[in-house]
Amino acid sequence: MSIVRAFHITRTGLQLQETNLSIKSQNIAAQGVDGYKRQYLVATDLPYQDFGSVGASTSDAGTVSPTGLQIGLGVQPAGIYRIFTAGDPINTGNPLDFMIEGDGFFEVTLPDGTIAYTRVGALQLDAQNRIVMPKTGYPVVPGITLPANTTSVSVNSLGQISVLIQGQSTEQVVGQFELATFFNPAGLRAIGDSMFLETSASGTGDKGTPGTNRRGSIKQAWREGSNVNAVEEITDLIKIEKIYDMLTKVLKTGDAMLQAANGVGR
Repeated sequence: MSIVRAFHITRTGLQLQETNLSIKSQNIAAQGVDGYKRQYLVATDLPYQDFGSVGASTSDAGTVSPTGLQIGLGVQPAGIYRIFTAGDPINTGNPLDFMIEGDGFFEVTLPDGTIAYTRVGALQLDAQNRIVMPKTGYPVVPGITLPANTTSVSVNSLGQISVLIQGQSTEQVVGQFELATFFNPAGLRAIGDSMFLETSASGTGDKGTPGTNRRGSIKQAWREGSNVNAVEEITDLIKIEKIYDMLTKVLKTGDAMLQAANGVGR
């Protein structure tokens, strides 16, 4: 029955908007998250039931149907796309805060040895004086340890780390940051804690010195904020609300029509 079909189509639309709402709520909640990249939903229509193919013959004289008769089965989420444009720069003055100006990700070693990737550069020192990620304490590749009597740290745009040791007048190089870029960063798999894993969709990371081969440069004492645009997100919320309201009206209309059809002949 066509009315029941309309109910099924409407259900897919409601589910699509519920998914979209989840994505928008994540974006809004993550406005203050360092290096967060906003997401948006990509949707497609479902297959169609064909009750008269386009171009089907309509007579022996060679006439054909110009439009056919195809009725859709609804809509579906096709993917969630992450936009990797740069977030707002935040000047902190903290020598262990680093922002990537341009493309690329810091590399992080997970406990099982897997390499994860992140845009978060608000780094810290652990009990062994290693440069690590906040919260998790996972070391940043290639595993940089500062001398115990370090008095200051400086990092140039190419990611070279130099320290001044107590009692010495000249800095010494103790390490080198490395960045990875991907041809399709949207294909990375998010695992939480602002980290990602490479996949067959993202391709293998191109790793090397910052400032070379499409890799961004390092800016010390700055952090990268979220790239969420609050005005756009609120506008999208209003659209979701209006679409959801229209879809519920479709259900009410279909229910009224179904009741009217059932009442015929009583």
